This record gives sequence, C-alpha cells and structure tokens, in this order.
Amino acid sequence: MTTALRIRYDELYSKEETARYRDFLHSLSDHIRFEDDTWVCEKRIKSVSQNANDVSIYFSKTPPGYNTMMKYYALLRLRKGMGVKSVCSEVGYINLFLDFLDEEPITGVTVMTALAFRELIDGRGYAESTRACIWSALNQFFHVMNGYEGLRLHNPFGENFYQSHQRIDSKYIPNPVAKQLDRAFMDDHIPLHLRCIYWLLRLIPSRISEILGMKIDCVKPFDGHFCLFIPSWKQNGGYREPIMRVIHINDRDMGARLLALIREQQKTALSYQDYMPGDKKNALFTFRRQIAFDRTVYYRNQYRAATWVHVSYSFKQVCRDYSIHDENGVYCVTSHQFRHNGITDRLRAGFTLPQIAEMTGHHGTAMIYSSYTHLELFPETLVEPRDYTTEKAEDGNPYVLFGGRILNMDAITEARLLRNLRAHRVPGGICADVTHCQSGMWNCLDCEHFVPEKEQLPFFAEQAVAWRDKAERFKNDKVMADNFMDIANRFQSIMEKLQREGMTTDGQ
Repeated sequence: MTTALRIRYDELYSKEETARYRDFLHSLSDHIRFEDDTWVCEKRIKSVSQNANDVSIYFSKTPPGYNTMMKYYALLRLRKGMGVKSVCSEVGYINLFLDFLDEEPITGVTVMTALAFRELIDGRGYAESTRACIWSALNQFFHVMNGYEGLRLHNPFGENFYQSHQRIDSKYIPNPVAKQLDRAFMDDHIPLHLRCIYWLLRLIPSRISEILGMKIDCVKPFDGHFCLFIPSWKQNGGYREPIMRVIHINDRDMGARLLALIREQQKTALSYQDYMPGDKKNALFTFRRQIAFDRTVYYRNQYRAATWVHVSYSFKQVCRDYSIHDENGVYCVTSHQFRHNGITDRLRAGFTLPQIAEMTGHHGTAMIYSSYTHLELFPETLVEPRDYTTEKAEDGNPYVLFGGRILNMDAITEARLLRNLRAHRVPGGICADVTHCQSGMWNCLDCEHFVPEKEQLPFFAEQAVAWRDKAERFKNDKVMADNFMDIANRFQSIMEKLQREGMTTDGQ
C-alpha cells in the first residue's frame, strides 16, 4: 500500500472522524446509543406504511470481536446515503462471512479464503441475486474498513462472479392465473383497501412501498381527466421526501372503476383518522381490522395503515379462499409480480422502454429490460429481433427494404419480423424493435418545428389507420388503447394540417 493511501485510511479512522461518525447517530434517532445491539432509526421512516422493524439494524449476531467494527461500517454506509434496510441486509451478509472465518483473523483473508466461501454459499441454495448481494457487500466491507484501527485488509471480493439482476420467469403471473385474480378482486367481499391496492398494482406498474405510501389526497382533476400522485423513494437520492409520479387517468371504463375504488377508500380512510396515531395519519390505505367467518364480517376496534406484510399475507389468503391455481396447485402471488406483468405486457403492446420508464419511475431503461421483461414467454408473437436483424445475410450483404420486400431475407424470417408487435414501419424502412427507441419518436409529430412533406401524406394516412387498428386490438386494456389512439390522432393532425394548408416539400 502506498504512503498516500495509508494517510487517507488513517485520517478516515482518526479519533476526530470516528467521533463524527458517532454524532451522525443523532440524525437517525434521538434514542440510539452506539453500544446498543439494535439501532431503531425512526428518523428514517419515510412512509406511513413503515414500522420500527423496517428501519432497524441488528448487530446481535455479529461476532463479538467485530461488533464495533461493524457498527462503524454501518454508519459509513448510512452517511453515504444508503437506506437502513439495505444496510441491515449488508450487515447480515457480512456476518455470514465472519462466522465462516471462525477464529481466522480478517487480516489473513486471501483469494483462497474467498474461493472457499464461494463454495459454501454456492452449496446453500441461495438465489443468484442473493449471492451477488453477499459478494458485493463483502467487497464494500473490505474496501471501506481498510485502515480501521490500523488494519491493512486485502480485498479478494473485487470481482463479482454473480449476476445481480436476472429474468426469473416465475415472477410473471401466467395469464390464466391473472384472469382468476381479476375475477376474485371484483368480489366486494374482499376488503375495500385490498381491492384498491390490487387494481392499482394491476393497472399501474408500481412497487408496493409506493402504493402503500399514497396519501388520502392523491387524486386531482386536470383538463378533463384526473391525475393520480404516487410517491417514490427508490430514485430520490436517499432523501426523506419522495419524488411524485403523476399518472393520468380518464374517468371511463377501467379508469372509472379504479377512480371509484380510490374515492371510496378516501372516504373510509378519512372516517378513521381520529383513531390513528400522529405518524400514521393521512394514509390512503387506512383500514379497520376485521374477521370474516362464513361470509359474515366481524369488525374489531383496531385501526391500521396497511403494511407490506399485511398485503402479502392477505393476497396469499385470497389465493387460498378463491382457489387461485395453476398446474401446480394453489398459486401464491406476490405484490412485486404485478410490476413484472405490467412492464412485460406494455412492451408486448408496443410501448417503448422510455415510455415505460416514465410510467414506473425508473431513471433509465437498462434495469427494466434486464430484470422486468419476460418476452421470451411469448415466442409466438414476440421474436427477438436480434436473431435475424443484427446479423448479415448469408451472402454478406445487409438486409434492404425494397418494394415492400426485405432483400436477402428468407420469406419465413421476414414474416416473423413483420408479425412481431414490436416491429413497426417508419419513414424509409422498418424499425425491428420500437421498444429500444430513445428518441421519443412520436413527439416530433406535435413539435411546432416539424415540417411534414406533402409527398408523405399517404404514409401519415397509413399510420393513422395502423395505430387505430392497434387501439382496437387492445380495446380491453384501456391504458394501451388510449396510448395507441393518441398516436393515431397525432398522425391524423398532420394529415389535416397538410390538407388544410396545402404544404409542399420546401415548406412554401
């Protein structure tokens, strides 16, 4: 290790710095002492759906010789803006390795130690993503704690062998199961707050923490429709205040049903406010505990704000009570599966990744495509374009569109391409996969600087018809149908502009 690095690590763990780390505890809670084995960071509670367990870090299982070291590590990670729950998970992963070390000193850890530990976690049946998290946590721990009390740590965990994000097709709810769930959650015997939560998850790809964080005053009228405000903390840089996602909803068809459920839940939540503690007030999903017996509901004088644990248990209970099943028996649905379904179904319908990112609150599209899409489950309608569009033809010449035919491509492959819902004709050719579009391809139609060519009038007319046809094909999904009809109307407006103003190619 160079002299410069030694100085940096020595400064990182000087008495003055470690004192500042301990002072940081006051930003987490007014009641935490550094010596405590459980830190309840109540100042990090962001949503009314969170309880003390959601913001607690536990050190009781950390080997005694590493207890203080682990606490400083947790403080450093929290100071970097990491969430309490994530830090708690890292502490658990690192404890796993420290237990593995037994009496071997941490300064003696080598590549061989890491490989032996890898063999251990590979043999325990952990998911690939869990093993990736364990390895990543150890990489961070050895990097951050190098220099603590003069320790010089060799870090053999720098290269992560595991994939942190994988497409796991079991996360996608099969269509037959989804239809059973939809029928079940139309039943008024299911408590109102659970039906409302279900349809929000079903219709708007969201995290359960976002839905449960919604306030009573979450809907506003705007320009003939309504705006639904859903909070998100995942991409807000670690701040306590959420970023608000705005979802536009028309008050008709399925949109009207969702709005009606929300309005009814708003009235119910308002009626329970006098019974709620101060930190749980204004939660949209406030409910009164009840027990159902032989189709009769008995209410208890206990009022709660819905939590993830409550929703998870209740959804599984609905699956049992309504015999929601697949070929393996009773289906156990999770709240996060609806996010996978929502994203995949919208890609199948022709939405682009940027459009979906705006809807879900992602700041990029990479994770959406790597983790949430399950298009391989639908080979009959969605063929991966890279299989036959990124490769050259056998004679070495690229594919060319001429006279409506793709040269150098066999008829079967061409038919598969043109049948793909993600493929779409664009001026001058065919886009093999509109889900990868990064340009906002329909926005130009609304731009005042866009000068259309009169010669393209047949193209605009063709597009208007094509997108109306897509809207008709997806008429049972109101969100998708409205999206496609909006695109059709943009092309129609260009047609009307050309016909009205008699524009020419040079704009005269």
